[in-house]
Amino acid sequence: MMKFITLCVCVLGLTCWVSVNSQGQDMPIEELLNNLKTEHYSGKPIDLDLEKVGIETLFSRLEKSSGLSFELSPNIPMQSEVKGTYRYKQVPWDQILFFVLKEFSLEAVLKDGAVYIQTKKDNLMQIVREDQFQTPKSLRIHPLFYILIVLLLAGGMAGILLYRRRVKSGKTSSRGFVIHPDKVDEMMKKVTYLFDLEKVFRKEDISLQSLSEELSIPSYQLSWIINKKMNVTFSGLVNSYRVEEVKKRLASLQDADKTILDIAFDAGFNTKTSFNRVFKKYTRMTPSQYRQNYKPRKAS
Repeated sequence: MMKFITLCVCVLGLTCWVSVNSQGQDMPIEELLNNLKTEHYSGKPIDLDLEKVGIETLFSRLEKSSGLSFELSPNIPMQSEVKGTYRYKQVPWDQILFFVLKEFSLEAVLKDGAVYIQTKKDNLMQIVREDQFQTPKSLRIHPLFYILIVLLLAGGMAGILLYRRRVKSGKTSSRGFVIHPDKVDEMMKKVTYLFDLEKVFRKEDISLQSLSEELSIPSYQLSWIINKKMNVTFSGLVNSYRVEEVKKRLASLQDADKTILDIAFDAGFNTKTSFNRVFKKYTRMTPSQYRQNYKPRKAS
């Protein structure tokens, strides 16, 4: 009888321990890592509306949604200086985490009971045995080694001269990459086409990364073109088109029966709060005031 009571107490204690340790967590860490690997997501859907934030702020928000602890590797701070805008509506939080890891070339691993975020490992690293570092009694260097050194030096000098020539011609951007002026004009026309005719701004999940993939250019080059040549930030470009779309439809007789919020969501906004804030910033009026002032009149 005493053994049975002791066993029951142990089982009850273990159950309480598991309950306390999993309290607040949306899923076990092992399940999260498996979801990221298989791209099948089971996290609770959340709304995320963050503008011009770094990685630390983003992961802090994901910690609140998931109940898990994320620890960032010390080799990430340089990337965390990049400010991004993240807008998701009812998307599983583990799927959002997948997008973030993919965007910044990061990976999640289990470490000391927490989710450890680190840069992806270089699969090209070579393992060298300790005995390979031992110096032989007679060191012989193959003649091809000298030829290889000469070729590398010559190639390096040629690269330096070419870079200096491009810098001197003024075709190098402030971030050190080279974009031909014709390429810049072409990309600006493509961006304008996508926004004016394809109306990509209507997509709730549009991002600098997704747009750069559609244009088949690196995201940092697209960011430079938008910032330096179009004189606007990416979020500013998207919001200006969305506001213009809403203004046009609020003053349209065809959309007179639609609610302001329905029109805003059709234009790409995903929350009422962000829509009201952005619309007032660009028009200095609330959406209701604008509709009242520019209310379309039916022909008599």
